[in-house]
Amino acid sequence: MIVSSKIEKIYFGAKAFLFCPLALWTLLRYEQPGQIHQFVILLLAYIAMNLLIYWLSTKGVVKGFNIMLLLSPVDAVFLYFAVTLYSGVYSQLHMPYYFLTALISIYLPIRKIIFVALIFSLSYIFSTITYFDKELVFLPFARAFYIWLTAGVGYLISSSMQRSEQKLLDTLDILNERTWELESSQLMLENIYETTRALSSMLDLEQLLKEVLSIADNLLRAKKCIILLAESKKEDLFIYAELYKRKKTIYDPPVSVADFKKTNIDIPEDKLDGKKSRIRFNNESQMLELPLISHGKVMGLLQLEPLKKGDFSDKERNNFRVFANSTAIAIDNARLHMKMQELTIIDELTSLFNYRYFRNKLADEIRRADRYKQRLSILMADVDNFKKLNDSQGHQTGNIILQEIATIIKNSVRDVDIVARYGGEEFMVILPQTGLKESGIIAERMRINVERSYFSNFQGRRDLRATISIGVAIYPDGVISPRQLLEKVDEAMYMAKNNGRNRVCVVPSTRKAAKGKPVR
Repeated sequence: MIVSSKIEKIYFGAKAFLFCPLALWTLLRYEQPGQIHQFVILLLAYIAMNLLIYWLSTKGVVKGFNIMLLLSPVDAVFLYFAVTLYSGVYSQLHMPYYFLTALISIYLPIRKIIFVALIFSLSYIFSTITYFDKELVFLPFARAFYIWLTAGVGYLISSSMQRSEQKLLDTLDILNERTWELESSQLMLENIYETTRALSSMLDLEQLLKEVLSIADNLLRAKKCIILLAESKKEDLFIYAELYKRKKTIYDPPVSVADFKKTNIDIPEDKLDGKKSRIRFNNESQMLELPLISHGKVMGLLQLEPLKKGDFSDKERNNFRVFANSTAIAIDNARLHMKMQELTIIDELTSLFNYRYFRNKLADEIRRADRYKQRLSILMADVDNFKKLNDSQGHQTGNIILQEIATIIKNSVRDVDIVARYGGEEFMVILPQTGLKESGIIAERMRINVERSYFSNFQGRRDLRATISIGVAIYPDGVISPRQLLEKVDEAMYMAKNNGRNRVCVVPSTRKAAKGKPVR
């Protein structure tokens, strides 16, 4: 063991400070020359043993042994001969025993202290036997007792100081830990603030939900995150988005919790477009549920599961509440923006796209058809004799018929097709990447579905009948602009009207004005 600790350095320094003047004082007090020579030899041997043990320890020969413990028998032997040479019980050389015991007792553990106290007390008792005095028979034992007392007091003082030091170190550790937690919490709050501030600028709900899942994954380090929102006029919650083991899923359309909460199994694939859900509603204790509240209204829930086993800390919960509040406000803004957009592009009566959206979308689809060299078809449908029906049944019934016809048309076309109310009783359908044959099939399906349906009046009776006439126009079949395409489909629709109504017509590319070509 290399002497490196401060206590061991103090130990050797104190020994040198003690024994140098002690040796000088002893040499001056010895009266017989023989005793002086013996003491000098003893002192040189003692110094040599100290230097030898010190050298062996620096070379690593005495590994595992404490220098102070190794030198205590050397000290005991030296003091034994020194006391024996200098009058035994009458000698004042018992004082170094106390000094060395005090030094050792503040460093060594209790078992080693007992060993040192034992050899020191035996060393002193045996050194006084040579000068036995009946009057001072109890003095050696009394001084040996003080050796033990010094060892005990030194150990108690050292233990008390070590406990105090440990408490101080523990307090500093706790303080450092609290400081680190505070700094981490502050950094987390700053990151959450900076990140969620960007959420408020996102007006697309799907993009917003993806960003929320990314924050839960990268910043909050959540294993699972589920976003559940309430829809208008519905009390049930719907699953909009989910994060599970870093995989993000946006559910379109959202899935009702009530559909599978009763069975506690996976959501059926036909409701998820082939995406299996990993959500379980089994009251998991680790799931943290935070309400999404905006302007005092509860919009839904944000569920979080920690990445590691265990629960979230109080500081993490507070940070997550801040995140949930920001998320709720951002979702509310996105929904409000979506509603405002719908108000500007959705027809209020039929819930189809309105005329303005149709014109913009038609221009976009024509540009796309030009870019990819594809064909495009549009259909114009007009309700036959609607004015007569409206006058006879009333405007309220007429509105109901328009709503039901709009639903039939919507259900008769493909998901990629765009259905709009063109005005009054006229409807338009944009058929991307569709030629004459396919558009004729779709138009005929629309016409037949309307013809075979019964419609309701304002009293709820479903006994009214109605038909539609449909015109078909193809782009770019002789057409170079949206205006010309609309003129062409309008011409085809009026041909269907003039040819007896309840039929589908298309104007041929030769653009013969007098005749139209029925599709069926």
